[in-house]
Amino acid sequence: MREHTGLCRLVIVITMFCPGAWAQQPAGAPGSSSAPSTTDAGQAPADTSDAAAPDTRPLSGPEEITVGLRHGARNYVLPSLQVNVYGDSNQISAVGGTRGLGMTGSVTGRLALQHVTRKNQLTMDYMAGGLLYSRNSDFNTMIHQFGITESIKGRRWELMLGDRASYLPESAFGFYGFGGLGLGVGSNLGNLNPNFSTNQTLFSSRGDRISNVTVAQVSYLASARSSFAVSGSYGLLRFLNSDGIESDHRMYTASYNYLLTRKDSLGIVYGYGQFRFRGVGFGIDDHFLQLSYGRRITGRMAFEVAAGPMVDVFRNFATASQRRYAWNAHSSLRYRLPRADLGFSYGHFTTNGSGVLFGAETDQFSGTIGVRLTRNWSGSIDPGYAHNTRLRQTTTGNASVSFDSVYGGFSLRRSLGRYMDTSFRYSIQDQRVSLSGTPGIGGGNTFVRHLFGVGFNWHTRPYDFD
Repeated sequence: MREHTGLCRLVIVITMFCPGAWAQQPAGAPGSSSAPSTTDAGQAPADTSDAAAPDTRPLSGPEEITVGLRHGARNYVLPSLQVNVYGDSNQISAVGGTRGLGMTGSVTGRLALQHVTRKNQLTMDYMAGGLLYSRNSDFNTMIHQFGITESIKGRRWELMLGDRASYLPESAFGFYGFGGLGLGVGSNLGNLNPNFSTNQTLFSSRGDRISNVTVAQVSYLASARSSFAVSGSYGLLRFLNSDGIESDHRMYTASYNYLLTRKDSLGIVYGYGQFRFRGVGFGIDDHFLQLSYGRRITGRMAFEVAAGPMVDVFRNFATASQRRYAWNAHSSLRYRLPRADLGFSYGHFTTNGSGVLFGAETDQFSGTIGVRLTRNWSGSIDPGYAHNTRLRQTTTGNASVSFDSVYGGFSLRRSLGRYMDTSFRYSIQDQRVSLSGTPGIGGGNTFVRHLFGVGFNWHTRPYDFD
């Protein structure tokens, strides 16, 4: 309860101290004044004819680069409401245990806000609702997902503040409760760089959990082509009624960025991260150096790739080896076409172990493709994959444990008018564990889940304000 109260206070403080002139570049913002043009999963992509403001954020910062702020400095509030009913093949237990088909219903409200002036920008996106389970009412729970980014610009410097928070009953990786409306998919917010996120890429036991990441970045324009940036973040993962491994994550980076052409840029970044596991005194210090390249075509494409060496230092683990040498990489692509929006992200890095392991080497991929099929029909697919391997320095013996977690889904959406639509969605979640070095114990499939359902979405027109 103390953690929950702290999260609420953090959200209130950030909101109170944001000036009245705000916003941040979106991955998709409302189009005309009569109907939104965001590309939520299954919804038609927006008209790309409108000019977009360039995205000038540094490479390898807390947020991934985007195709830019579409439709200029538009100020709006956009509320929406969504109702979904799902058939769930594994409703009894999120992982393992007795399986059984059940029905799950969700009601979700969403509020998106954007305000832009010459020097300040803000984007906020908040979703809240509830999940109702037919086979076990004890699972009924609230769900929340919140994001905010504020940017304050001076003549040569820029300050960015942001926060991402969630309150969910299971892993955020492939979570279905928002009907495919993830904050990073079709939201006006930029996605977090995976190095800064509080990782949840394992399908673990059902139980309410809080995840929160607060980020800050200061950048300075040294010349027309070069800039410097420093950033920091603090993240936490807490489990309220399950036995997950709780962790704190701090990340600090310093980078230099150079603009080669109007579209191409290079960067070099040094990062230092800390993972601390509550109640056990264990910790991992993470050092990495990356070279990065980015290409941005405003309104059409944003691509970045960064990679380099990494050193992990293990604190208070009862093993002889205290260091691990590896590599760290991150890449993302956003591509906007007249009738489609594409987004992909990949990362290879050290993580907190998703509440299951005391740290992990993680490969993570996620993607989304939204396509306008006809005037009234649109579709989307959203695949995801994660490979988590336990770090051998965090345990005694030679046993190796790795998890392969996969989710995927597709949706079809039909417009019922200017402000309403209905959708059909199917999702699958699958997880396999591999064990080696332990006599008599192998691996295999630990979790398979199918979800299929229908939904109804209602929204107003975007309400403009000054």
